[in-house]
Amino acid sequence: MSFLRRVTAWARSSSRRLRDDATRTWRVLSDPGARPALLYAIALAAAAASFLLFLTGDGGSPDGIEFGLLLGSFGTVLYMSLRQAGTAPRRGR
Repeated sequence: MSFLRRVTAWARSSSRRLRDDATRTWRVLSDPGARPALLYAIALAAAAASFLLFLTGDGGSPDGIEFGLLLGSFGTVLYMSLRQAGTAPRRGR
């Protein structure tokens, strides 16, 4: 009977931990201060994935997946640059 209680307690604590982890992750993802860092990390990861796919490829020309990853990386950086430019403080006001 004590084994069943331990298993039940473990299941309850793991569901509570999962819920706490999900809440913590959502707070980080929805934090406006962390959003630029997360988006730049996504852009860097997409560019790195494209580069690694190119290096491990057969040596021919880049394929559509590599171009898609590069365009996604470029689009993310462009979006963040335009978004930050729109919220910059104005000079002379």
